[in-house]
Amino acid sequence: MLSAFNKHNTLMSEAQDGNGFDRHLLGLYLIAKEEGRPTPELFSDPLYSRSGGGGNFVLSSSLVGYTSVMGAVAPMVHYGYGFFYRIRDDRIVISITAWKSCHETDAASLFNAFSSSMHEMLHLATKSQL
Repeated sequence: MLSAFNKHNTLMSEAQDGNGFDRHLLGLYLIAKEEGRPTPELFSDPLYSRSGGGGNFVLSSSLVGYTSVMGAVAPMVHYGYGFFYRIRDDRIVISITAWKSCHETDAASLFNAFSSSMHEMLHLATKSQL
C-alpha cells in the first residue's frame, strides 16, 4: 500500500510540474493544428482513442481541490464514468456520474465498490499502523 501511495504521489507531482504524458500529447496536437500541419499519425491510431486519447476516457476522474467547492461532469464516453472528489479534514466527498441509458455502467455500484475499498484500506492502514 505504501508503494502505491508513493507511486501516486510521484505521478501527481510530475503532472503538477507539467510532465504528465497527456499534456505533451495535447501540445503536439495543438501545435500541428495551429501551424496548419498534418495531424501526427499517433492521433489517428485506434489504440490512441481506445486508451482515452481525444477525450475518450472510460473513467474521467479529478480531484477538485481541498475546498468546499464541488462539481460533477458527465462521463466522456457513453459507457464511462465521471468520478470527481474532494478531500476534507474528516471525509472524502465524491461525485460519480454515469448515463442511465447505458446498461454497461452503474454509478451506484461503482459508489458501493469505492466505499468498500476505502473501508478495506482504512482497516489495512489501522492494522499495519501506517
